[in-house]
Amino acid sequence: MTTFLALSGGKDSMACLFLLKDSLAGAIYVDTGYGYPETAAVIDYAETLVPVHRVRVNRDAQQTACGIPADVVPLEWTVLGQHMTHQKPYRIQTSMQCCYDNIAQPLLQKAKALGATHLVYGQRDAETHRATARDGDETDGLIRLHPIESWTTAQVMDFLRQHMEIPAHFRLTHSSLDCYDCTAFRQQSQDRIEWTKTQYPAYYAAYAQKYNAILSAVEAAL
Repeated sequence: MTTFLALSGGKDSMACLFLLKDSLAGAIYVDTGYGYPETAAVIDYAETLVPVHRVRVNRDAQQTACGIPADVVPLEWTVLGQHMTHQKPYRIQTSMQCCYDNIAQPLLQKAKALGATHLVYGQRDAETHRATARDGDETDGLIRLHPIESWTTAQVMDFLRQHMEIPAHFRLTHSSLDCYDCTAFRQQSQDRIEWTKTQYPAYYAAYAQKYNAILSAVEAAL
């Protein structure tokens, strides 16, 4: 049994790290190149506890090819839609495709390359956005472990206080902060968006430009 942690830099994956660090072969962090400074600081800290394998992906190339990620996707603005109709000023892809191509798939590939048999995720039942997989399920040849699956957010925070000083961004609903200009999962990201607007105006401007482009495309489609 060779177990690695899917480390995002958010509160849930850090709780898993402290809970299981003595039994982990290491952690895997996928760097999109668009993480916040807070995320980088958490990953650096995690590296003092276990070996962290960093996977750098080319998110720019993926989004150039597939488009801006969105929760509501006007069909004619997708790659296939523009092939079937006509070319638009930009492309739009599903949020699922963007996250899979840029985070989930590179993570699984690295885990397999490292010889992992089990992969720990900080997924919890209390989250509105979560995978269909449950603790102990097999995904793409790896057994998923969800050690905090039944924990509440309050339990996660209480546990973390016993092990570290809580970063301010851990109080955000979506605390992993993978991409500062992410236009997907808006329902779960309202507090992150407002926090970014205050703390990082330049990051917010990059987000707003893409989000407004999505709105224009959706309005045109409707």
